Amino acid sequence: LTKRTFFRLFRVNLKNPVCPFWKKPESEEAEKSGGSTCTGSVPTIGGGLFGGPPSSSGFTTLTASPEPACGVDSDGDSSTLTSSAAEEADRVDRTITVQERVASQERENDTENCEFEEDLPTYWVDMCSGDSDKGMALEDVNLIKNEERNTGYNGSHIWQAMYKENCFEVGSSLPRGRFDAREHMCYEERVLYRLLSGWHASTTISIVKSFYAPGTKQKKGWAPNLERFHSDIGLHPERTKNLHFAFVVILRAVRRAAPFLESYPVSTGDEQEDAKTRMLLTRLLDSQLLSLCSPLFEAFDETRLFRQSASPEQRSQLKRQFKSVFQNITVLVDCVQCQRCRLHAKLFSLGLGTALKILLSPPELISTSITRDEVIALVNVLWKLSESMEDIVTLSKQYREQHGEQKASIKVPSTPPAHVPVAVMPGDLGPAVKHSLLDLALGAVRKASSMGVLGNAAEEKVLQSLVVQPASEEMLLLARHYADRPDLFARLALQAAEASGGKAPVAGPALLLGESGRRADAIIIGGGLAGMAAAMTLLDRGAAVVLIDKQPYLGGNSGKASSGINAALETSVESLVADTTKSAGGLARPELIEKLAKSSADAVSWLKDRTKVDLSMRSQLGGHTEKRTLRPSNAFVGAELTFAAGQVLNKAASESPEKLRLLLKSKWKGLNRADSGDGWVARVEVNGSEVMLHATSFVIASGGFGHDAKEAESLLLANRPDLADFPTTLGPQTTGDGVKIARAIGAQLVDLDKVQLHPTGFVDTKKPEEKTKTLAAELLRGVGGLLLDNKGKRFADELGTRQAVVNAELKAAEDGRSYASPSPVRAYAIVLNGKAAAVADRHVTLYTKKGLLTKVDGLDGLAAHLKVEKSQLNATFRAYNDAAMVGKDEFGRKIFPAHWPIESDEVFYVGQVVPVIHYTMGGIAINPEGQVLGTDGKVMPALYAIGEASGGVHGDNRLAGNSLLECTVFGRHVGLNLPIAQAAPAPTPAISAGEGVEEAPAAAKEELQEISAEELAKHNTKEDSWVALYGQVYDLTEYAEEHPGGAEAIWDVAGQDGTETFEAVHNRELLESMGFSPIGVLST
Repeated sequence: LTKRTFFRLFRVNLKNPVCPFWKKPESEEAEKSGGSTCTGSVPTIGGGLFGGPPSSSGFTTLTASPEPACGVDSDGDSSTLTSSAAEEADRVDRTITVQERVASQERENDTENCEFEEDLPTYWVDMCSGDSDKGMALEDVNLIKNEERNTGYNGSHIWQAMYKENCFEVGSSLPRGRFDAREHMCYEERVLYRLLSGWHASTTISIVKSFYAPGTKQKKGWAPNLERFHSDIGLHPERTKNLHFAFVVILRAVRRAAPFLESYPVSTGDEQEDAKTRMLLTRLLDSQLLSLCSPLFEAFDETRLFRQSASPEQRSQLKRQFKSVFQNITVLVDCVQCQRCRLHAKLFSLGLGTALKILLSPPELISTSITRDEVIALVNVLWKLSESMEDIVTLSKQYREQHGEQKASIKVPSTPPAHVPVAVMPGDLGPAVKHSLLDLALGAVRKASSMGVLGNAAEEKVLQSLVVQPASEEMLLLARHYADRPDLFARLALQAAEASGGKAPVAGPALLLGESGRRADAIIIGGGLAGMAAAMTLLDRGAAVVLIDKQPYLGGNSGKASSGINAALETSVESLVADTTKSAGGLARPELIEKLAKSSADAVSWLKDRTKVDLSMRSQLGGHTEKRTLRPSNAFVGAELTFAAGQVLNKAASESPEKLRLLLKSKWKGLNRADSGDGWVARVEVNGSEVMLHATSFVIASGGFGHDAKEAESLLLANRPDLADFPTTLGPQTTGDGVKIARAIGAQLVDLDKVQLHPTGFVDTKKPEEKTKTLAAELLRGVGGLLLDNKGKRFADELGTRQAVVNAELKAAEDGRSYASPSPVRAYAIVLNGKAAAVADRHVTLYTKKGLLTKVDGLDGLAAHLKVEKSQLNATFRAYNDAAMVGKDEFGRKIFPAHWPIESDEVFYVGQVVPVIHYTMGGIAINPEGQVLGTDGKVMPALYAIGEASGGVHGDNRLAGNSLLECTVFGRHVGLNLPIAQAAPAPTPAISAGEGVEEAPAAAKEELQEISAEELAKHNTKEDSWVALYGQVYDLTEYAEEHPGGAEAIWDVAGQDGTETFEAVHNRELLESMGFSPIGVLST
């Protein structure tokens, strides 16, 4: 059906996407970095198929900059060979037949495009919309000619935004949290999460199925990346479950819309073709066929949505949130910076949205609200999901055959859903039932092994009892009811195998890392950057680590950091020491500050290498005398670093459970010395049960206490009661658990009254009194953002230290210069002129989309928006321009970014900000080694504190950019020096962000022949295309036609050294990630 003309043509805008994120940077630093719009610093899957955070949003028009046409996911860094923007039109195959052109002209698109009240039956009509509804430049693209596959593009930052920045926040009485915070999810949020997860899984399967280009792994056709499939899908059955869930939702929508679809006026201008299409559509909708799927339909029931809210008001809020979150996700699709994968992302998002519209709208509205684009998308997404489930079976079989072992990768369940009863009588298990139950048992054993429940010997013994010996009926019945709890199933299966007298040697009882008898080298509490840096370093040394976090994902507050990470890489250590000391004030501790500054270059260099995150942009933030704050050229620094590190650790936990045990959604409850006096025993709540975990050393990286005002024992209120009414930018997990437990066991606490107020937390004018604010990044003031009072006057040096700016805000509030109600107390305006906004483009567009910044035209528009006199604004900006010219203003400001002169006819971006609780400088006392000090001032053996849980590093006030630096320096240092059972020299990291690529063929490792420039020049035709890259020669003849950037990009440099052209948008790692092997070395 999807191959028919009607369904293979999808009308879409691929040339002029309106993207709320990630516009290509145009600053000098970005140009020097060689970055491109087609970058996302971390691969998409591994630990992060369902993870990673970035930030909010804002619209801007993405102009016609070069963009590779490539796949949504990649195995390494982004991009593919692309030479110039002139090739843009050829990156998607736009050729259509005469018949298709006629069909295109037959199109009619009618749709409603308005907002409705939540309780009206028409509320869901605008749940989704195709590009046809947006008045864009449209074209009909043939989906068959533009299959979804790998081309090297990395869209991880987009998946991050989809998962981690869409929150349901509808009042304290309802669950709230980011996607993947599943214990906090309401039913509605779980539905959206699982749909997004199913979409992501389907996309991933398409990518790994056609991963290696022709001529790399096999002569003809695309080859799969089976290792990538196994690690990203095979070891994660929950991803296949979510794929099935999305399939069920689409099926329910198709069944509900069947009367409409059966009579849909398929029209392409070819009556014979249309008749075939209608016949196939009727077969799809056949009621008898759909009735066979009826047990599946029970997996989801749309009538349960919006039924559990406490009040009509909350139900309305939840509906708004549900629709808004989905629409935000669909808007993000325009940020996919490649045409082929944007095509498929648009198709998938529209198909899911159409299904939700059908299921949530009254039946009588379906025929009047569903457009042709939506019908096409719905049917194609149904096919994509169905195809993905078939691909799982095929790829799993290929993986097992390749490895020559019967490892259960993952299977499409052949048994009925668990809630459908199956009567099984003792002694009456037929062959089919036995096969199905054995399949469940093997899958449970494989999962238990990957979780670390079974060691290799124990796994072999259980498998022998299931396969070598006939599996007992008791074992199969156990699998029937407990395969979904693989840890319990595996333990009982092992006991049964041992009781039956199996002779396979077993090393001992199957113990999880950290349990008594299998003590870990270290337990780390906290999955922010500090904890992750320590864990990665320890793993590189061969240590056994348990990493615990009470959130359902890694990253913590580190994931919110947006301004950058400091490092004395191209600036002096002395200046970093001086700036940090000045910010720390009277509580500066020279030994800790010197440790931070002197280790900064090595630690940050290691972090870049370990995570593969681009930190090419340098800027100068408030309180700094040098440009030393690093961030990615096209992404948020905290989101990129924590997501990449999370991938490394999730992959390590999956592949080496004997070395890393990850416990998420687990709360640390207490800590005691081991009875032997050597090591620690931690009480941790895991899955509702309290367990005791044992380790030689213990690392507290659990964060600060800036969000504990509502805790029974609030450190914030006890030490800073004056801040009780201040909002915060911190996550709700920031409740000081680690600090409190450390105090209980005798640790010394310092500087608890030193709570950093950030001067700029955005006020959402729709929810001005909301407690949790979005941070207005330091960068906004760093590029030239000005703070204005209620009269339009400046009152501070915007680039002073955070505390200095906050003090100015508090003083201005006392003088009556802040905004009055309905604005919250201590609210001021932040204003960026057009030139400043261009430098902070990505931040500005994000905040604008979220409604936190408003774009106005000229001084007249700004005065009207702020409700102040234009003459006063004119005077304010004239005074600022004059001060910038001489290099100093009345507030002592001496640094003026290149955004002046501020001109009256510029566009301006304006929002409201308030001072917010942002960081707690106080915490657990440490020495420069990160060791915890007791109340007597002595080191507490084998106990460490790092990150915001520690105290003293920042003194009175933390310097901007030093938070991520502290996490990296002290996390890395503790990881390097903490004693482990079998210490070994730190090897080259075995697991790194973006790995998982199949090894090159053995021939590629042999000594390569030398190829002269003269010989290279002979291979310069379409039929024989050799290209030199980084001193090596590649035969790209077969790949050229498959290159999504157009074959001309390769043919243009055939017979030449194409390194410079290649580096304009790519990097060296792409060659390896795509499976290319050199045929020779270019002789010099």
